Amino acid sequence: MARRTAERIRFSARVEKMSGRFAWTYVEFPHDVKKTFGVKGSFRVLGTINGVVMDRALMPTKSGFHVIALGQDLRRKANVRVGDVVEVEVWPNPEPDKVPVPEELRETLDFLPEFKAAWQRIPPGKQRNICIWIDQARTTPTRAKRVAELLRRFETGHPWFAPGKE
Repeated sequence: MARRTAERIRFSARVEKMSGRFAWTYVEFPHDVKKTFGVKGSFRVLGTINGVVMDRALMPTKSGFHVIALGQDLRRKANVRVGDVVEVEVWPNPEPDKVPVPEELRETLDFLPEFKAAWQRIPPGKQRNICIWIDQARTTPTRAKRVAELLRRFETGHPWFAPGKE
């Protein structure tokens, strides 16, 4: 049963996995997101799963409910598997567009103003995914290679960096 305290919502949910080739592992959010948060689409939240901190999105599904995707890294930290019942607490992210930028990328952005201007045109969700990709590398040399790959894409006109994109 879900309990709302202040702006925090607590609930228990079973960890499930979607079927198909790109199957996500997730928990279903037990409330109407529009009534709870005043939005219909995706909504950024902070929270915990079994006490492990998370920064995620409530993502709408074709079925009309919202889910919280649980990546492998988060599942490992929270020690959860498909079928487990977990304790979840979520609250609105006060800075939904803030993206924690890895040090290697931040240094490159500071050094190359044109690259930084192009980076700022990328939507926050895409920036977040890129930063996660860089940050998940286990070693500094691998993170540096990933930043170099991102810079190569900028220099070769990858669509992410298209001029005039708002």
